[in-house]
Amino acid sequence: MSKKVTQTILMKKKLFVMGLVCVIACCAVMMRPCCDGSAVMAADGAELRVTAKAAFLMEANSGRVLFSQDADKQLPIASMVKIGVLAVIYDALEAGEIALDEMVTVSQAASGMGGSQAFLDANSEYSVDELIKSIIVASANDSCVALAERIAGSESEFVNRMNALAQRLGMTGTNFVNVTGLPAPGAVSTASDVAKIYAYTMKSQYYGRHELVWMYDLTHPGGRITGLTNTNKHTRFFNGITGGKTGFTSEAGHCLAVSATRGNLRPIAVVIGATDSKTRFAETANMMNYVFGAYQNELIVSKDTVLIEVKVGKSMVDKIELFARDNFYDLVKKGDKSQPEIRIEPLEDIAAPLGAADALGKVVVVREGKAVAEIDLVTGIDIEKLNYWTSVQKVARKFKLAA
Repeated sequence: MSKKVTQTILMKKKLFVMGLVCVIACCAVMMRPCCDGSAVMAADGAELRVTAKAAFLMEANSGRVLFSQDADKQLPIASMVKIGVLAVIYDALEAGEIALDEMVTVSQAASGMGGSQAFLDANSEYSVDELIKSIIVASANDSCVALAERIAGSESEFVNRMNALAQRLGMTGTNFVNVTGLPAPGAVSTASDVAKIYAYTMKSQYYGRHELVWMYDLTHPGGRITGLTNTNKHTRFFNGITGGKTGFTSEAGHCLAVSATRGNLRPIAVVIGATDSKTRFAETANMMNYVFGAYQNELIVSKDTVLIEVKVGKSMVDKIELFARDNFYDLVKKGDKSQPEIRIEPLEDIAAPLGAADALGKVVVVREGKAVAEIDLVTGIDIEKLNYWTSVQKVARKFKLAA
């Protein structure tokens, strides 16, 4: 074999080895593990990367956390605090403290708020619904203060309600200081906490009324018109978007919490401290598309299906049917055909009186030996306790059936 041919073969071998090393190196980078030790791959096969200071991705129907990056780090979140504002407002509506068509007089303090505004007229009246709409679409600080004063008497008392709700939801990294998100000492939250309160807000019957409004004209009582545009660009451009809340200050950076729905998948994506607005939208879009591309939700437990029939004491009826309090969806990778184990565990010695929503045991969903969900068992109807006359009626009915 000639010297030239030998050199050519050696060169080809070297190039092959170098190429193989590059491929292995690329694969190692692509498969870098995330927080739970598994590689997080986007729908297009690329790794899910987030450059923001903190990020969190969950699927709301199943409650599964799919990505977490410094998600428990306490950071300022700017106007994303208005998710908490809306949560308390929706609770007040649910409780009948206020009504959508109620007129609210805007104080001088409210109308003079800086930052994002609806430019409300001081001492003028606006409906609760109009104020809510301006908060959702334009992140209006003046509308937040006006509603806070109406509901709780003052902004500070309203903030106390926000913090009380955060405590109930287990938001251990959050401290609300104002309703605007403007910089203030001690005002912090976390990406995981933002997702928690956003998921809570989405459960309200009032969620979704204005979240998809892109642009509208707010007509003030004197006839003046202010054009407002949604700060959440996903509202216009992302398929299946259900809503979201932006936030920005120089201290917090660019922040965003959003949710979308396609089929029975409902991801919630949160980023805090992105370098610019374009990045926060790109990264949250990538996170949500990852869910839609890689996962599917299967209805494992239906609240409309009788799960078990149990004996009940001190009641006109001998047995009652039990249902799950809520539906449970199990999030699985596309193509995964495995089924979880369902354990139905009713209480022992169930006796009347019973309320329709009383927890009478639980349904436990188990995957790979680990409980992934526990749902209360309920009867769905009130069961009255026997008294003297109903006892007589029950005995008479048994004798009639026996005859």
